[in-house]
Amino acid sequence: MTRKVPNEWWIEEPANTLMNVLNKPLDSARFVGGCVRNTILKLPISDIDVATKHRPEEVIGLLEDSGINVKATGMSHGTVTAFLSGVRFEITTLRRDIKTDGRHAVVQYTDCWQEDAKRRDFTINTLLMDQFGKIIDPLNCKQDILDGRVIFVGCPSQRIQEDALRILRFYRFNAYFGCGSVEPKSLEACKKNASLVSSLSGERIREELFKILTSKNVCDTLRLMQDGWILEKLLSADVRLAELKALLTLEREKADPVLRLVTAFGIKPEILAFKLKLPNKVSAQLAFLNRTEITATADSKSIKLLFYKHGVRQTLDLLMVKSALDEAIVNIYKYALEISRDWKHPIFPITGSDIVSLGVSPGLAIGKTLTATESWWIANNFEPNHLSCINWARSFIENEKEKSGNG
Repeated sequence: MTRKVPNEWWIEEPANTLMNVLNKPLDSARFVGGCVRNTILKLPISDIDVATKHRPEEVIGLLEDSGINVKATGMSHGTVTAFLSGVRFEITTLRRDIKTDGRHAVVQYTDCWQEDAKRRDFTINTLLMDQFGKIIDPLNCKQDILDGRVIFVGCPSQRIQEDALRILRFYRFNAYFGCGSVEPKSLEACKKNASLVSSLSGERIREELFKILTSKNVCDTLRLMQDGWILEKLLSADVRLAELKALLTLEREKADPVLRLVTAFGIKPEILAFKLKLPNKVSAQLAFLNRTEITATADSKSIKLLFYKHGVRQTLDLLMVKSALDEAIVNIYKYALEISRDWKHPIFPITGSDIVSLGVSPGLAIGKTLTATESWWIANNFEPNHLSCINWARSFIENEKEKSGNG
């Protein structure tokens, strides 16, 4: 999770404590990757990555001896994870790749900072920082960060074939850090190797795609991905840029990747859920946004019914997406926003116990009576009180008895 950090977070706790443990001898560990890049750009950082000359077993021993919680999360490629004061640190031994198969790599440990940097994905992620805040630039790439250039380290196609996820990361990093035109050799390599993204798991695709969807440059990025055949390989669909741009003008708060996803791609929810391995909650949200119909003639009563059944937030999300897809719905969305400011969720005045007190035996008849009474109460703008609902329910029960007798 992205978090605000002190301006000099590397000398504050808990980073300082961790590095004091690992830097035995001095300069055995350095911060690396995204936390260094974001520090240079004065952006918030998320999890902190550390590179070290220590072997994984040595790292575990040092941390355990200091009472720091550590787990062997990726021993096959030299990574352990430390948890200190609520902060997650991924600590990886310096290494070089011996063999890769598109995702997994056979690595050999090294003591060379530059050799380790050469195996990283993009030049903006190669910089290091010591525990005192000194930036080390082993491949002379700092200017790429400052200029907003996202460039693969070494041969772009080779980096991609080592891990096809780097194609999606290339577009994601351009969405967040890129300035000006996209680096052509890297872009061409992504297009040339586009078919490789089909081999990625739905979970890995979802994680990167959702980050792209929440970026400020989402429209330009998705257009680039479409031009490079990436979206065709991922989702077998083109992006609806006009509709997505319309949604961006209507958004009430921070970007929601699910709302942007359903707007940008006219794909059935069950297909998206399968391709992206969506959690059940997200799948249900997509299904609701797709199946619920809204007409341009929706009035106050129908909006309040949606608020009552689905809640204010979910209803406004629905209307926002429908407005992006159909301009005729925009005024309904704006009207719903006005109604929502004074909306207080009404409580249906009666319960099953009230129906039992009217002489109805426990069973299906109670539910039938409650449902009918609630529908009447809703139709009357949620205004009938407890006594009115009881009286209506009594009349309904009597009518049902008469129907049964006549039958």
